[in-house]
Amino acid sequence: MPIVNHRRPSRRSYALWAASRVLLKPVLTLWPMTKTGMSGLYLVDRAAAVGPKPRGVVRESLTLGGRRAELITPSGPSGRDADTAVLYLHGGAFVVCGLGTHRSVAARFARAVALPVFSLEYRQLPAAGVGTSVADAVAAYVELVTARGFRRVVVAGDSAGGFLAAKVVEQAAALGLPRPAALVGFSPLLDIDLAAHPDRSSRSDAYLPKSTMRRLAPHLDSGPIPLVGARAIRDVAATAFPPTVMITAENEMLEPDVIELVESLDEDGVRAEAHSYAWQVHAFPMLVAHHPETLHAIEVTATFVADAIREGKTADDRPDQRAG
Repeated sequence: MPIVNHRRPSRRSYALWAASRVLLKPVLTLWPMTKTGMSGLYLVDRAAAVGPKPRGVVRESLTLGGRRAELITPSGPSGRDADTAVLYLHGGAFVVCGLGTHRSVAARFARAVALPVFSLEYRQLPAAGVGTSVADAVAAYVELVTARGFRRVVVAGDSAGGFLAAKVVEQAAALGLPRPAALVGFSPLLDIDLAAHPDRSSRSDAYLPKSTMRRLAPHLDSGPIPLVGARAIRDVAATAFPPTVMITAENEMLEPDVIELVESLDEDGVRAEAHSYAWQVHAFPMLVAHHPETLHAIEVTATFVADAIREGKTADDRPDQRAG
């Protein structure tokens, strides 16, 4: 079965869900999605950046695809694959968060997969719309597989970053670039017009309000670069997808699209699976670093990625592949 349900939550999950519902959801519901309101959200990442630094990794600031980025590499001796890397795209509804807020999850993922992780600071609202964010993500991927010479690149992201990661998959195929080694999504947004769909509700979501997404929607198509290709990832051809693994919180607003995509990919012969965790909150692997479900979600995605990379190497070593 491509959908795996995890319905034995840890005790602290209930407290996290309740706190998110009582404290976070009202704030997100009432926050003004005006240019002024969106502009002030950069302070969230600034505050997170001065917090505790992740252990067991080495961090390096650099430029990737013309944008500020951070390379996070597991520290200590290792037999790491020098041909493989991860491109991580942070979430935040295309308007908030950045390298600071997502440093912990990027570092934990780097340690789990034993690979360098490039975390990208792409342009976002109010300065730039989704098309520009996608262009930055694609430019970063292009640099990794061309100028930096990585033969295999895993693309990963949470929430809005999950949409960007999937668009990299789509655009890599459109541009004739090497297909990503794997696609990883933590509560990924898979349809930027989600707020307009009457069959989607945030009533059972711990903190993500549909009303805020509806108010944000008119800004998503602002320039300077227009969005090209699919607006809903389900419309991307299955042949473009690499092995795909996604994590969701059970009954969160974005989960139905994840289940639909994963089941569709599975039917089309693409290795794909989703893990749904009961009593969790949207993008929980990013929000709570030492949460039992976070540790498990990182572990299962790392195992999936390792298998996908191993299968990719085997395919590369086949005589017919070498001849091509």
